[in-house]
Parts: sequence; C-alpha cells; structure tokens
Amino acid sequence: MWRRGRRSRGGGWWGALRPPLSANAAVDHCWRVMWDLVRGAAQLKPPPLADLGRRYTEMLAENLGQPGFRELLVAVHDVDAHRDLIFALVAEHRRRALIRRSTIDAADTRRAEVFDLAGVARDHIADAVAAALTVPLATEWHTVTFPPDAYWRGETHRLGDRPANLIRIVDELIDLGVEQIVLVSAAPESPGPHALADARIDGRGRLGEYVQSAEAAVLRDATTTTAGVRMFTIRPAHNAVGPFDFGGGYDDRSHRRQPLTELMSRGYEDAYHQFIEPVVGASGERVGTL
Repeated sequence: MWRRGRRSRGGGWWGALRPPLSANAAVDHCWRVMWDLVRGAAQLKPPPLADLGRRYTEMLAENLGQPGFRELLVAVHDVDAHRDLIFALVAEHRRRALIRRSTIDAADTRRAEVFDLAGVARDHIADAVAAALTVPLATEWHTVTFPPDAYWRGETHRLGDRPANLIRIVDELIDLGVEQIVLVSAAPESPGPHALADARIDGRGRLGEYVQSAEAAVLRDATTTTAGVRMFTIRPAHNAVGPFDFGGGYDDRSHRRQPLTELMSRGYEDAYHQFIEPVVGASGERVGTL
C-alpha cells in the first residue's frame, strides 16, 4: 500500500486510522507570519510555499547580522535514517564548519545529516519547519523527498520532532564556535513535594503532560552536562498552559482560566527578570565602570 509517497506495511484498516492531531494549522500560521515579514507593507498575495521559503532564506542570508536577522539552526529527527537532521543557515565564515571533519567517514556522516540552507538545500526550509512542528504519533509524519543527486539519492523519508534533540542543538552550536546560549522554555522546573496538580484525562492533556515533562528533563540535562559554553535559561516558575492547550489552560493554583495572551505577557516578564535585568543590565553597569 502506498501512502504519502511511501510504500507501507500492515493491515489496510490501519491506514484509515488517523492521528488525533494535525500540524497543518501550526505550519500555516508560521508561514503567514513569515509572509508578513517578507512582504513588508506591500499588499501582495502569498506565493507558493516553496517560493516563500526560498525568499525567506535569501532575505535572511542577505541581512545576517542586521537587527532582527540572526543565524538559523533547526534540528529534526529522521525516523527512517535513525538520526537527527540539521538544517542551518549561518554566516559565510561558519559554513565550512558545518561539514568539515577530520576524517572522510566523519565528513560523510555530516553530509547525511547537515543541510546548508544558504546553498542548494535552501528549498528544504519549508520541510524543516513542518518537521519541527510534527509531534510523533500525535500527528502524521512530515515526508520529504531528497534530490536524486543528494546523499539520500531521491529517497522519501519521514521526519518529526524529537524532544531530546535540544542537547544535539547545543552541541552543534558549540561546534560552530558559539560562546553563550540563551535557552527559552515554557516547561517549569519541578516544584518539589506537596505541589501535585490534577492529572489530565483528555487526550491533548495527557500527551501535553508528557511532552512538557520530557522537555523539562532534557533542559536540565542540557544545562548541567554541557561544558565549554555559558548558558542562561528563561523559564516560568509555574505554567498552567500545556503544549497543546491552544485555547489557553486552567490554573489549579488560582482556580481560573489562563489565556494565551497572559502566558505571553508572563514570558516577557520572565525574560526581563531572569536575563535582561540580572545579565544584560549587570554587564552594562560593569562596562560603565571601566
């Protein structure tokens, strides 16, 4: 049986069983926001997704280093290749470091995993975004067909997110020479004993509880096991909104609904109190005394 460009095995009735969630709305919203950035004040009709992705990568490459334009690195998991894939658009002086390794075998491994969005892989930016927003088992895999002359020789692979790939991202950034990293997460730290919340029994809530817990654990691993780089974290002390509570969540502590707008406002406050004020502000004070 053929499905989404791939031959599949198993009973035919499994093919009729659909995942409980879809990533399409999140992907569409992401590219609507991206189109607003690309078109500026012009009232134009959005182009096809592949063309829009190409325009975005070209604009980003031309403006790297300018306010609002920074290097881009997206990590997704290839369930068919059994490895993570890295899609990156970095400054010209870093591009060789993406692939260059000390041995031929190591360089071949990098060719299998790394896609330079400033080069011929620029057309894969849309695939990188869609795969990063794909939740394993909860949504359909995002399928991508590689060019016949690429490392994977025209194969069609299934891609998705992997919550634990944060450590892989940190490792990639260190290899590129990054000296400071600011980690932003919606997953709060463990509050300790006597702070249990009511267990969620709805499908989105159950899945969201696991995803949030896994992210909190990998965030701790990334900040305690990675050496050679300064790392700052911005995260809430408490978050009642789960990863899939798109309409807001219910706060057990205050016994009220918490909308997404409030969550975003709290995020700005956390960024100010946890990073801007103690780190950026303190650095400015020391500079003034030199």
